[in-house]
Amino acid sequence: MPKKIEDIVVPDRRRSIRDIPIPESRRKETGRKDIRNKIQDTKISEESLPPVRTPISRHRRSFRKKIWLVGIITAAVLVFIILSIFNGATLSYAPKSTVLAFENDVYIAHKSGSSGPFYSVVKLSRDKGITAPAGSEQDVSRKASGTIVVYNTSSASQRLIATTRFESAAGKVYRIDKAITVPAKGSVEAIIYADAPGPEYNSAPTDFTVPGLKGSSQFEAVYARSKTPLASGFVGKEKVVKPEDLAKAKAELQAALREELYTEAEAEVPKDFILFRSLSTFSFEDLPQSAGSGANITLNMRGNLYGVMFKRSDLSRFLSQKKLGTGAIEAIEIPNYSSLEITFGSVPPSDLLSSGEVSFKIKGNALAVWLTDEVALKADLAGKHKSEVQSVLKNYLTIASANVTVRPFWKNSLPNEVTKIRITKVSAE
Repeated sequence: MPKKIEDIVVPDRRRSIRDIPIPESRRKETGRKDIRNKIQDTKISEESLPPVRTPISRHRRSFRKKIWLVGIITAAVLVFIILSIFNGATLSYAPKSTVLAFENDVYIAHKSGSSGPFYSVVKLSRDKGITAPAGSEQDVSRKASGTIVVYNTSSASQRLIATTRFESAAGKVYRIDKAITVPAKGSVEAIIYADAPGPEYNSAPTDFTVPGLKGSSQFEAVYARSKTPLASGFVGKEKVVKPEDLAKAKAELQAALREELYTEAEAEVPKDFILFRSLSTFSFEDLPQSAGSGANITLNMRGNLYGVMFKRSDLSRFLSQKKLGTGAIEAIEIPNYSSLEITFGSVPPSDLLSSGEVSFKIKGNALAVWLTDEVALKADLAGKHKSEVQSVLKNYLTIASANVTVRPFWKNSLPNEVTKIRITKVSAE
């Protein structure tokens, strides 16, 4: 059967977008985008992957750990060595103590002899002036005066009565107004006054003899030398201060001199001595007035302090023996006397310098503390085990309690060297 033409010709079909050919230029651009997308995908994938640990990285971390470990061990060894080198021990102890109670107890102190307590006298002088309004003029007749030191080179004391004469190298005569006693091979200070008023007795420091001793062996042994110039001799008219102003000025001068003298005395007292303000006496003497500014004049005064001074250890031992009945060989101190009221037991001597004894009275409570021989204690502790310390302390009845620490902390024994053992005393109060 013959074919129809439509059987031979392929019929037309609708073309899809897929069947449309892509131009060459578009194909190249599309290829580039695909490549870029693949590269980007590859980077993202690589970043999401965990880091690769190479053998070299593990080696470095291991090396660092070893360095740190060696450093720590080295530091520990150095600390151990340092602590071992600077080893030592400290013993802190509280001394045995008790309270001494005094109820106006009266005692006698001596300058010398076999029974205590012993004391000495400190003497200080100071001049001071104060301005005051001048009043009217009046006739003045005043004797020159000054301080001398009287020496005695003989083996016997020499008493000189009031009005005893002292003759200067220039032949001028002066006298003392109070009796004095010059100790054997010693000296004493005194104030001398000219035999007559007037400036002719004013003099620079000079030497003196004692005419009353002439003809005896004491004439060569007892003599004097000036400590201050001889001054104030005057005859003539002089402005004076009204009586009421004069009394006020003198009271102010005396109060100021007392405080200044005592402050100076306290500063000069040796460390192992104690000076009591209440066991001090003062004397004052008027000095010549001097010109002031304007209508004022300057009133001058000299103050003298005489203070009883004890050695701390002697006084503490004496009072402890009296109150506790302790033996003379026991070392006890009273660290603080401020709580005690100490005054003269009777009227103080008129001349503390020449007096040989003084009575004093005590009221109040004071802490007495036993003293420990710390040098011997160190020697007894050297090389001892910590458990043996209490046995050592049983031999020291002056210690109430104690605590010991040893360095470094792992050691159980105190150093053998006493220089590495430290002893500290804590307050007994």
